[in-house]
Amino acid sequence: MSKIKQKIQWVDLLSLRPNNWFLNQAKLEKVQDAWRNGRSHHLPPVLITTIDEELSLIDGHSRAFAAYEQGQTHIQAEYQTLAEIGGSAALYRHIHRQSSVQGIHTIADLARRILPPDEHQRRWSGYCNDWLDENET
Repeated sequence: MSKIKQKIQWVDLLSLRPNNWFLNQAKLEKVQDAWRNGRSHHLPPVLITTIDEELSLIDGHSRAFAAYEQGQTHIQAEYQTLAEIGGSAALYRHIHRQSSVQGIHTIADLARRILPPDEHQRRWSGYCNDWLDENET
């Protein structure tokens, strides 16, 4: 993969591996509403990094999925190194590496993984918190 030189750039949506295995339905609906009402240009860029020489989508999964639904092939993204991103780098790496086991390779793969907010909190946030408790003391 070539080095990314710009902090904000347009990237191919399908070149990003999601670093989340589920979408929060309520968040997604807000972003879909922005697209329906012509306000998608007000949405901030998604956040990406490189993990294992692949582009990983760290933040903005609902924005990326809604753009994909609208037929967009590219999305505006802010690139940060893993060291620049807050949170557990080990967790980000774990999620990235396990995503293929989960059948998640691109944003399109999240179409059947849209959860109500409470279930998203339980299944996704719960998973991440449990992993952190077991692996980072």
